[in-house]
Amino acid sequence: MDSLPLDTILHGDCLELLHTLPDASVDAVVTDPPYMIGASSVGSGSAKSGTWADMENAAYWYAAWFTETKRILRLTGFLAVFTNWRSLPTLMRALTLAKMMPTSCLVWDKMWIGPGGRNGLRPRYELVLVSAMPDAVVPDRAAPDIFACKWMAGNMKTTSHPAEKPVAVMQHLCRLLVPAGGVVLDPFAGSGTTCVAARDEGMRYLGMEREAEYVEIARVRLAGETLKPNKPRRKAAMVTPMRGVPTLWEGVSA
Repeated sequence: MDSLPLDTILHGDCLELLHTLPDASVDAVVTDPPYMIGASSVGSGSAKSGTWADMENAAYWYAAWFTETKRILRLTGFLAVFTNWRSLPTLMRALTLAKMMPTSCLVWDKMWIGPGGRNGLRPRYELVLVSAMPDAVVPDRAAPDIFACKWMAGNMKTTSHPAEKPVAVMQHLCRLLVPAGGVVLDPFAGSGTTCVAARDEGMRYLGMEREAEYVEIARVRLAGETLKPNKPRRKAAMVTPMRGVPTLWEGVSA
């Protein structure tokens, strides 16, 4: 692809679509990928999931598209990836595999506690891991690494996507990391929140989404039409072997 498609949502797997984008063509990748919590990489639904081997193999999946985002980011660009405390070590490992460096971590304070098991604390925050390209600079030198934005997912969601994020959080990241009129890419666009935020901030956007249902939701949102939330679908996470992406038991050392 010689030119970058803009202000649209592409339907397909980002690992295939990212290969088609030109080098150094976007200013920021802001995305909320699957956290791979409880993922299994042994191909059996009855096997114990969430082991260290599963986390390590998930890191190779992250690294596969991290490597592509590194190629398509401008030297002044940023990668910003949502995560939580469970998957943070996996993302750190993936950045290493992609020869990228973590440069910051934003704490999103939801100002509301979510559900949690009886043996643990109830979560009130999520994280955004940031990796800056060599010439990247955050212009606002007063910006802290904590951002408070109330989010009660059960009551405030506007779509059927199970992991919808508030537009305000994505707008905050766009303001921090993207120049005026810059290009924002979300390879896991979901219901289109990042793209809506970029558009509302006067930026160009490109989204990618594998699920046709969410592609349609995102396109409707971006067209300014009203959505009525439906009951979200739930799918079990599975790390599947990918062409060119090694697994731990294929002889790749940790």
